Amino acid sequence: MQPDSALDSWRQWIDGLRSRPTILGPLTAGRSNRSFLLDSDGSKMVLRLNSSASALPSANRNSEIDIWRAASKQGIAPPLLHVDEQNTFLVSAYINNSLPQQPPLMEAFVEEAFCLLKKCHQLNVHAPNIDYASHIGRYWQIIENRETSPNPSLEEQREPMQLVLDALLDGQSQTGLCHHDPIIANFVGGTSRLYLIDWEYAAHGLVVMDYAALATEWGIDDATILKHSGVEPDVLKKAKTLYKYLCALWEEVIT
Repeated sequence: MQPDSALDSWRQWIDGLRSRPTILGPLTAGRSNRSFLLDSDGSKMVLRLNSSASALPSANRNSEIDIWRAASKQGIAPPLLHVDEQNTFLVSAYINNSLPQQPPLMEAFVEEAFCLLKKCHQLNVHAPNIDYASHIGRYWQIIENRETSPNPSLEEQREPMQLVLDALLDGQSQTGLCHHDPIIANFVGGTSRLYLIDWEYAAHGLVVMDYAALATEWGIDDATILKHSGVEPDVLKKAKTLYKYLCALWEEVIT
């Protein structure tokens, strides 16, 4: 879908919108979705066009809407203004963003990110439970259906990573509503307040996986993660290893 096609339905978005929004420019050029900044009589919004063939296997766009709305009510996510019936795009409130996109980040940003994740993990909303093994299996199904051979290093990791996952699942680790994609680009706002966006991979799962992603993507040292999360050092180490393996599988799928 092109942005102009989504704009054709602007009268259905929110009450009080008086004129067709104009596109001020792209916000992101992600490999799963594309986002644009819109303006309508001084009111700014974000248009996200959902990819029709996302490379990430476990995306659940129907569940995302329920979770995003629940998160918005708790001040964790920006207000969701409109979702089209075919789930091809959504419109959310625009949050002025001063968050740098590369680590290291100011301590105030890091503290706010931890605060947001804790609120996310406590969110009481109906959501699916993620099956990490099936998630990994779908990656491998895509990889093995190609004509080219998979990366040998990934093949070598396949069995050891299953053992790591089994250890995490058998270790009575804390579970909750996890975002599962807390990369820097999925936080918007400033030092006093951040919001989480793009909830398409959110599901009930291992809380430590969010902290593993935060440590990896934000460049946060283990001591800081352990202090804020309360997880055991060995559990965090396993989760970081598994997260990096998942990222490597993702890269293999989309290239």
